[in-house]
Amino acid sequence: MEKHLTIRRKEIVRMMIYDKIKFILAAISGRKRQRYFLPVLLLAVALSGCGKAYERPFDVDASILRMNSVNTTLTGGDARAKGFSEGLAIPGSTNFNTDDITAEAGLLIAVGDDSSEPLAFKNPYVKTYPASITKVMTALVCLRNVKDLQQEFTVTDSSNIKVSGSSSAFIHPGETLTVEDLLYGMLMPSGNDAAVAVAEATAGSVDSFVKLMNETAMEIGATGSHFVNANGLPDEQHYMTPYDIYLVMNEALKYDEFRKIISASTYSPQYKDANGIAKTQVWKSSDHYITGEAQAPGGIRVLGGKTGTTKAAGYCLTIASEKIDTKKQYISVIMKGASKDDLYVNMTNMLLKIH
Repeated sequence: MEKHLTIRRKEIVRMMIYDKIKFILAAISGRKRQRYFLPVLLLAVALSGCGKAYERPFDVDASILRMNSVNTTLTGGDARAKGFSEGLAIPGSTNFNTDDITAEAGLLIAVGDDSSEPLAFKNPYVKTYPASITKVMTALVCLRNVKDLQQEFTVTDSSNIKVSGSSSAFIHPGETLTVEDLLYGMLMPSGNDAAVAVAEATAGSVDSFVKLMNETAMEIGATGSHFVNANGLPDEQHYMTPYDIYLVMNEALKYDEFRKIISASTYSPQYKDANGIAKTQVWKSSDHYITGEAQAPGGIRVLGGKTGTTKAAGYCLTIASEKIDTKKQYISVIMKGASKDDLYVNMTNMLLKIH
């Protein structure tokens, strides 16, 4: 297992201090905030290394430290700083309950409003190439920043991706779709072209959007992730840990729109081509549990998820599911399966561990 992924310990300490500064400022109001702002700002500048960019490699211990770093009650105020780990499951670094998992990595988390429990995990903090599972983060950033999903966007030349084997929603420059349609095109047929359009519709450019992706990752505690694009096309500097995929899925599932899209087996967008003429097509989910090509264990309902496949990443899948009788929900991840069939065998074995 490749233990070291990104971020040195001193940078973790810096981020811990930044968190505390943020909550201190949040607790100070009015004129007092103005009085304390400059000293706090100077402290932040000093800690930042005068603007030096973070290096991105991290280790398991540093990640767990980050997840537990902020949990402070501020004296004399009502503000309370919650730790990243509050309400989240934090697996250990030793494999647990995964003897039948042949994929490189994976985990199963029972999700709760106040607390969550890891039920199985294999290499949860290993660096993996997420391929199109990246699009869960892309959807999350879009949903956090775009208030009107019915607003229209005209596809640019940036969506004309000429990479052999690249998955596509078959949208073309000059065509106009709603942001909601683009999210469907990104999450269902896993369109790399649609992911670029989502990024540009959200932030104006892919570069600006990727910056938001990395900021969001740090905000939710996903310190083992680094993004360089919105669609997951291969790049050595583009990676996530299985645990970070859980964190991102956990946030994305808070949005009803995300749940609606990943649960759909087919979708037909109604949009306009470059000449303004009405156009439609049919998109099919890439998740075999949703299409019925794979069957979940008895008593378990798959709510939806996201696949990812490249040569470097192997066959990957993250899903949300629920136990039918209790409505208890779960997030599971399988990374780097040997084949598509192997991927679903591994995921089904993971789902069998739900109790």
